[in-house]
Amino acid sequence: MKNKRGDLTQGNLLKHLINLAVPITCGYILQDAFNIVDMIFVGRLGPAAIAAVGVSGNLLRLIGVFSLGISTGAGILVAQYLGARNYAQAGHVAMQAILLAIFFAIGIAIIGYPLAEFGLRSVRMTEPEVIKLGTTYMQIILVGISTMFLSMTLGSIFRAGGDAVTPMVVLVFSTLINIGLDPMLIFGLWIFPKLGVAGSALATLIGRGIGVLILLVLCFSGRAPISLRNVPFRTDLVEMLDIFRLGIFSSMQGFWRHLSRLGFLWVIGPYGKFAVAAYTICMRLRILVMNPGFGIANSVAPLVGQNIGANQIDRAEDSAKIGNIVGTSVMAGIGILFLVLPQMFIRIFTDDSEVIKIGAVYLQFLSLTFGFIAFSLVLGKALNGAGDTLSPMIITLVAQIGVGLCLVIILSHFIGLIGVWIGIALSNVVQGAAMWIWYRTGIWKRIKTI
Repeated sequence: MKNKRGDLTQGNLLKHLINLAVPITCGYILQDAFNIVDMIFVGRLGPAAIAAVGVSGNLLRLIGVFSLGISTGAGILVAQYLGARNYAQAGHVAMQAILLAIFFAIGIAIIGYPLAEFGLRSVRMTEPEVIKLGTTYMQIILVGISTMFLSMTLGSIFRAGGDAVTPMVVLVFSTLINIGLDPMLIFGLWIFPKLGVAGSALATLIGRGIGVLILLVLCFSGRAPISLRNVPFRTDLVEMLDIFRLGIFSSMQGFWRHLSRLGFLWVIGPYGKFAVAAYTICMRLRILVMNPGFGIANSVAPLVGQNIGANQIDRAEDSAKIGNIVGTSVMAGIGILFLVLPQMFIRIFTDDSEVIKIGAVYLQFLSLTFGFIAFSLVLGKALNGAGDTLSPMIITLVAQIGVGLCLVIILSHFIGLIGVWIGIALSNVVQGAAMWIWYRTGIWKRIKTI
């Protein structure tokens, strides 16, 4: 792998978008393919294991919003400094982001480990088997949560420099290791002990950790878009605060999004393990559909960022337009498959008839909102690239908590479980529409970040 820094301030925008989006999307699809394989393996352990991993995963993603903030703040600053041709400052920002990710991860591990069981009980998980398995899974992941923080931060730095291929290649390698270890550690194949759900967590940490090491070696050897070879290894609190200032609202945006999902689980929990398992599977399928949206959205962010840094505002706006058209078209098209064939996709994870029946209804409601989810993803990232991280956070808070969670609680009280599915779907519609309205105001064009 060689230095692949990309100048996104000139050339064809659609070509740049595709060159970035294809490897990013492939990386997301590969990661999600692993998640599917992982869920298939875990699914063989029964509904309790599925529920435990699903609920624990949601809690861990809530914790992981801090890594989203650090990676977003670093990506914005690195992209804009590169657009302004200030390469030394871009490298300094990258180093501070890496150190900040390590510090946060250590603190979260210390605080979160003893609170794992409390977290599961806080979303009204009451079945002893689910609590036991979920606690074990969470505690193992928390011990190595620095791998999550560094992986997200390094990936964002590479993409800000116009290189989406290297993180994808590294992800391919680490995911293959993960998939290979999964059945061995879960079922005790070959020389490995049978660890069940704990084996899934260990396989995830090992695979992710190897990927992080590779990306760090590339950065410090000068074979990355941002070379850290000659960057002083010291703490700069002012720069860390700049990263945190930009990223905190992205963290809060992720926090509200994941908090709403935990709120949905809080409502779904009393309906039993079949409903929880159905929700968990459908959320995995939702992420699968969102992969192209994530890929396009994370391509738009550096495009907007570099062009804002180069003071090419019209080109930054064109980047967001093209990304939004492509993202919405792709996601809405994929959503049609889920609308027509919901049971077929759910059967990939389980053959339990009750889970399939419940999940098919939810998946059909959800598939109708994929176009609005694309609006939210792509335009939200465009705003982030310009340095506006506050507005997407507020929109997410209002849509997911103020509208979604409130509707889920109210509708479930009157019409039962189907009310949950309707409330979640409507929250996606509100969020996408609000993001588009705010973007159209053009206020983001006047933000000064560097």
